Parts: sequence; C-alpha cells; structure tokens
Amino acid sequence: MDEMTPNQRILAAFKGEPVDRPPWCPFLAYVWGSFPPEVQKMSMLEFNRAVGADPMWRGDCCPVSEHRPQQLTVAEHTDSRGTTRIFNTPVGQLKERWQISEIGSTQFIVEHPLKTADDFKVMCWIEENTRFSYDSDSVAKYVAETVGVTVAMLLPRMKSAFQAMIEQYVGTEELIYALADFPDTVETLWRQMVENDLTAVRLAAEADFEHWITWEDSSTGNYSPAMYERYIGSEIRQWCEILKTHGGKKYHQHACGLLKGILPAMLAQGIAGVESLSPPPTGDITLADARQLVGPDICITGGIEPTQFLNLSMAELGPYVEKVIADGSPGAFVLANSDSCPPGVTFEKFKLVGDVVRACGR
Repeated sequence: MDEMTPNQRILAAFKGEPVDRPPWCPFLAYVWGSFPPEVQKMSMLEFNRAVGADPMWRGDCCPVSEHRPQQLTVAEHTDSRGTTRIFNTPVGQLKERWQISEIGSTQFIVEHPLKTADDFKVMCWIEENTRFSYDSDSVAKYVAETVGVTVAMLLPRMKSAFQAMIEQYVGTEELIYALADFPDTVETLWRQMVENDLTAVRLAAEADFEHWITWEDSSTGNYSPAMYERYIGSEIRQWCEILKTHGGKKYHQHACGLLKGILPAMLAQGIAGVESLSPPPTGDITLADARQLVGPDICITGGIEPTQFLNLSMAELGPYVEKVIADGSPGAFVLANSDSCPPGVTFEKFKLVGDVVRACGR
C-alpha cells in the first residue's frame, strides 16, 4: 500500500478501513511538564512529528460557549495550599475547595460545592438560567490554523450531567447518599443539566467536525452498571442520535477506567469508538477481549497501559507495543497511550513507539 498522510491514516482507521500502518496518536496530559526544556519548547505538532506520531487533537475545539447567569458571582482565593471558590447567587451560596498536589503539579477537589438539598437547588437555579451560543468565528479560526485530525469537544461541560455530578459537584459517595436522602431534588437537577447538555449538543452538531468526544471518564469504579444505564447511557444515547441526524457524525467515548461491566451498554448507545481504553491494571478488560466484545467496526483508541508505559524498559517496550497492535487488530484501531500519561515517561519512549508502528508498515 502507498504511504498515507496522517489525516488519511487516522480517518481510515476510525472506519476500520485498510491503513499503511497503525496510526500512533499519543495522549500527552500530565506528562508534558516532566519533559526536558528542549522538548517543552516544541509545539504539540512539532512533538508529534518528532516522535513519528499522527497528530490527533482530542477535545481541542468546542463550538459552543456557555453563559452562566449574570447574577452569579465567583470569589476566588488561592494560596500555597490550593484554591477556594465561593459562588454567590440570589438563591444561595456554594463553596468548593481544591488542593495542590506537590507530586503531580496539579490540583484536586477536596470539598465539592453540593452538600445539602439546598445546595442542589442553588445549582438547579444556575442551570435553569444558563444559556448557550454557537461560536462560529472561533471555529473558523481554529479550522484555518489546525493541522491534523480534530475530535472536537461536544459540549462545554465536557462530560455527561451525572459524571459531572460525580467528579465536579458532589463526589461519588456523597451522590449515592443524596440519591437515597432526597432523590427528587437530585433528579430535578440532573434532568435540567441533561436538558442543557442536549441544547449544547444540537448547537455543536452544526459545526463542520465529523468526530466528537467528551471527557466522560467512563468507569464502574464510580457507579454500578445499572446507574450508568439510568443516568449516563440514557443521555449519551441522545447525543449519538442528534449527531447521526447531522450527517452521520460520530461520538467517541472517553472511557479510561473499568469498562467490562458497561461496554455492552456503551455499544447500545450508538458510539463510534471507545477512546483511551486501558488494559489492566488501570482498566479491567484486556485489549484482545475488548476487541472481541465490540467487534471490528467500533474504533478502539488506546491500548498502551499507563504503568507499563512508565515502568517497562526500552528493550521491553518494543515487543509490548507490537502485542498491543496485534491485540487491537484487525478492526478499527488507533494506537495510543491510554488516557493521561504518568510524569516520567520519556521522550525516547514516545519515539520508540513511533519506530515500532513504522516498522509495521514495511
């Protein structure tokens, strides 16, 4: 087969069509700050080219802007320990706190804003008074300046309503208690959030992007399969239906955790691909088993497990990547390190993966 361009290679792989070699599309979240200065001076496009990768931009452009109500004000205080935010509204106040991680050079939430039934009602007021707009100028500018394949961000929230509750607003354990203690209040907020999401998706679908993503972080580490189908799968199914009516556009589900119990439900939603699929120990299903379950037409993006990428020697990494490619094939497959990359994975390891995929095409 003649050599393909990176765009041709990725788009063909999404569809399960023949490719000259597997696309290699690294995920660079968290690792960038651990690279030496000469690497950090590169643009992301330069980095991809230097490691023999195919530039694919996940979630880079959201065509929709979110406009929170003008009566909402936010007071923020940051110190050496982290950040505190106070959200003031005409119907009440919310508070959240984030703590700095010295190891990861990131922040993580230690106090979610929704703790009581009244807090849920305050958040519902915010959602009821939020509006959305399509940002055509930003989309046009992005398209004109971008080299590579974009898998665009579908909505400003960047994840489903229930997943946002788990990660950003309530927390896993507290959300389970809230559903037991005041379920009607929780579900009223959830329904309003879903309604807003669907408004945003309908606007976004007008943009000239074929492939879409959110940072869904799907995993039964946070909920049961039944809860997934009730609160998350039901929403994502509607996203996929909206995209389908806009020229058959495709949704790739960012699923970086424990998937064995929900992969069948994800397929039933109408997704085109599973992005950031990770084998054990990060995930709970091997790439070979996932391929058998989803079939050849659903694109799997991922396969290089984070701890393996970090801990394998250069001599061990090459054969490991060859096996990942074999397990992901035949079928729609894009090779990637699964989800965020641990700090400490070297530039040389990314380049070695590029050397392996090039050898596959010889």
